[in-house]
Amino acid sequence: MSSIDALANINVQEPKPKEEHPELKKVAKQFESIFVNQVVQAMRKTVTKGGLVPESNAERIYQNLLDAEYSNHISESQQMGGISTLVYEQLLRSQGVR
Repeated sequence: MSSIDALANINVQEPKPKEEHPELKKVAKQFESIFVNQVVQAMRKTVTKGGLVPESNAERIYQNLLDAEYSNHISESQQMGGISTLVYEQLLRSQGVR
């Protein structure tokens, strides 16, 4: 068998695309959103309270819900530099996938 025949018989496999793990991506996004929410709440605590009307319980609840929505929006828009991507890669490594 010549070297040309040997090369013709080699089964060239195409590289496998990266395996996607949607459940891990979802968990990583949720983690980023929770992390951003913690950052937003910490920033909110630095703002001095004051004004003519004292803060009510309803206002605190509304502010927490608004902060959660801000956090979700920031997380979805990748404005935090891709924390979810880093968490996703770490989760893959911890699962032994990569």
